[in-house]
This record gives sequence, C-alpha cells and structure tokens, in this order.
Amino acid sequence: MPNSDLSKLAINKALEGNWQEARDLNLQSLKKNSKDIDALCRLAKAYICLANTELALKTYRKILRLDRFNQIAQKNLNKYINNERRVKNQKRTIKVDPGIFLEEPGKTKIVSLVGLASPKVIFEVETSMPVKLVPKKHSISVYDDSKKYLGKIPDDLSNRLFRLIKNGNQYKAVVKSVSEKQLTIFIKEVSKSKKNLDIPSFATSKDQYLSYIPPEALDREPIQEIENLEE
Repeated sequence: MPNSDLSKLAINKALEGNWQEARDLNLQSLKKNSKDIDALCRLAKAYICLANTELALKTYRKILRLDRFNQIAQKNLNKYINNERRVKNQKRTIKVDPGIFLEEPGKTKIVSLVGLASPKVIFEVETSMPVKLVPKKHSISVYDDSKKYLGKIPDDLSNRLFRLIKNGNQYKAVVKSVSEKQLTIFIKEVSKSKKNLDIPSFATSKDQYLSYIPPEALDREPIQEIENLEE
C-alpha cells in the first residue's frame, strides 16, 4: 500500500480513537520511510494515547534528531518530560468542567465549523480544548492556543457575532466534537455590553439571526483584526 494511503488510514483511525491501529499503520509507513516526520509525529501521539510515554518520548527525540526545530516534537517533549512522573503509564485525558457544555437559551450555541484546516491540523485537536474566536473583516475564524487556524463560523452566525463582538460582547469557546470531516465548537456568551442588552447572542432559529439586530447595531465600520493571526 502506498505511503499516502497508509497516512490517510492512520489519521482516520486516530480521529476514531483507535490508537492501536493508528500506531500499527504509522509503523508500517516508517518501514517504508524511516525519516517520515509526519508519520513519526503521529506515532508519538499514538504512543501517548496508549499510555506508553517512554516510547512517545523516544519517538519525539528521534524527530528532533532529524529536524531539531520541529515545534510539535519540542512542545510535546518538554511537556511530557516535565510531567513524566505524573502521566507515566496513564492514558492522557483532559479534565473537563462538568458544566462546560451546559446550554443556556440565547447565550450558548453548538456550531459546526466550515472551511476546515488540513487533516494534519485537525488531527491535533481534542475535545474540550479551548479555542479562540477571531474577528476578521466580516467573518469569525477559529484558532487554537498556538494560533493555528482550525476553521470558520458559518456566515449567518459569523455576521451576527461579528457585530455583537464589535459592540462589546465577549465569548469563550471549546471543542465539542471532532472527526475527520467535522469540527464542532461550543460557544458561550460570558459578558454582554450595554449596547447589546436587549439582543440575545443566539436566536432560536437560523432565519432569525439578522432580525434580532437593531439598525443602529448594523453599522458598516470594520472591526480591527487581531494581529499576528493569519490563515
């Protein structure tokens, strides 16, 4: 099987949470090309999720011998060296606030992103991971904490949030679910400006979005983009 097909299968298995098969497929790729950096990165993550920290660290060190500036290897090697005693022989999990996905009418929304990043980027995304909403002209892009582009909020909701954010509202968002072709986030209003007191952040149906915004809120001045975040 060509390495490109093995890579796709390995990514799919990882997104499904089938880390044993993902590990085996990446090992097959490395038999054909032992210096395949992407396969080594995927293999290291599979080892982590299989609670084999020792092999994960060994793999990250191999990556750095091949590419000493590899950011993924540097980041994860430092992380797991600093926490090796705590995470050794344990599956990596994310501590989730029990109320993180608590829905509130008009204040929360589950959104499927469009214009997703490459599978390689989505592969690194985890459920409950915080993400950033970044206004860019008349749309809202979504980035992770390391400023990697993940996707965009659909236009109808993006236009609404763009103007609410411009008028002072603040929101936080976390990953709700992730698969090969879909990434959903949970958005929550954390503060409302005086200008938006009578405007709910999220309408009850799709066709109500624009009708909730009064004319004075629909000015045409562009919002200042957050610097240093480029797709």
